[in-house]
Amino acid sequence: MNYETTKDIKLLVIGITKNGGFMLKHNLKKLLKLRKKFMQLDFCFYENNSTDGTTEFLENLSKKYNGISVLSEKIDSNQCAKICRTKTTDGKLCRIELITYARNKLLEFIKPIAKNYDFILNIDMDILIQNVNDIIKTFERFKNESFDCVSGCGMTKWLKYRDAYAFRSKEFPYGPEFLGDYWWNTTVHQIQKRYPKGLIIPVFSAFGGAAIYKTDAYLSSSYNCYCDDEFLQRHEKIDKSNASIDQKKNCSSKPIANTNYTEPIICEHVPFHYQMREKGFNKIFIDTSWKFIFKD
Repeated sequence: MNYETTKDIKLLVIGITKNGGFMLKHNLKKLLKLRKKFMQLDFCFYENNSTDGTTEFLENLSKKYNGISVLSEKIDSNQCAKICRTKTTDGKLCRIELITYARNKLLEFIKPIAKNYDFILNIDMDILIQNVNDIIKTFERFKNESFDCVSGCGMTKWLKYRDAYAFRSKEFPYGPEFLGDYWWNTTVHQIQKRYPKGLIIPVFSAFGGAAIYKTDAYLSSSYNCYCDDEFLQRHEKIDKSNASIDQKKNCSSKPIANTNYTEPIICEHVPFHYQMREKGFNKIFIDTSWKFIFKD
């Protein structure tokens, strides 16, 4: 889509949350201010099993404002056990599987209305939005650039790039599903560094929980956290020519159990973006000027 300003854009803001607390209220207060900056801006949220009043807060918000839709669920232990076929090494349910489930529930929830919008802003409610105008500035920076996804530059409290788990590029095409402990001991620190403002970094995948998607691109895919045959076929096609010799030397020929899970697990954003790429939506970038802080 071509646009001159964000006033030409219809934007759907979506997000998952659980026990959102202060962060949810803080972020929504800021995001609601964006409504005057766009032609249309609406919200869709998914939450489950909140015990801190998040469910009631979102329900009340949807009654107070037009254009806010909420899907809430109560998932019992039996349902959780069905969702999670993997466990941690100390017997706990796999958090990545639960998040993948939530993202797919939200994706299905928005499908009947999503085509009415030009872009989707997918933003998790447990990050700290600092300057909401950074989102506007990202749209402005990409006004004349064709893109399918622009991911923000989420930082640790030390102001280093945080989500290496979702990051894949020509230089770093392997995650812990292939590199195991080597990734956690070495690669992660090579990715988690301070990036100066003003960079637009082309990637194969990045954190999608604070990202702007072209609507068709977002709807083309679905979330998965398993190293299944479809993922492996897509991974084979990825350009690995710039990977270091050490990465290649430490790379397993098959996916391995990692990240304290009993089976090979992968960040759900990676298969999502690989599937997007296969559908022709391969213009994925990180905008280092759009900064925010992870609460942990």
